[in-house]
Amino acid sequence: MGFSLLGTIMALIILAPSLLIIKFPPENVPAGVRDTGPVYTILERVGQLGCIGILAISKDSFQHVKFGIWATLIILFIAVYYGLWIRYIVKGRQFKLLWDPLGFIPIPMAVLPVCAFGLAAIWGKSIWLSIAVVCLAIGHLANSWHSYQYTKDQ
Repeated sequence: MGFSLLGTIMALIILAPSLLIIKFPPENVPAGVRDTGPVYTILERVGQLGCIGILAISKDSFQHVKFGIWATLIILFIAVYYGLWIRYIVKGRQFKLLWDPLGFIPIPMAVLPVCAFGLAAIWGKSIWLSIAVVCLAIGHLANSWHSYQYTKDQ
């Protein structure tokens, strides 16, 4: 354990686009849209904090990794995720764009960062990061799917 510059950079790169929601809040948010429930929201927050914190202190996990297929996939997932944020801003910040499918990928703006964190756990061979990713996946995907279904029904 110890500070990991690579882990910290990965966490910041994956989460940075989410901060855009502060500067560019969504338009046309349906009245009454809520998270799935407190259990999923707590799991989501624990997963977010866990992923950030564990990556930041994962010196041992990422000290001797080699750039390869896992890093390439992480970069690919993040690039597509950034593209979806660009789509969100360019197309007028519509709430439904946060959940719109991308081809066969449902709720891609939730799936892609979770996958990137999951691939980071595999790449760094970190069981602790894997546990945080599972918490994040359960909470974030459930809440996002709920919002997607709500907007689809409106």
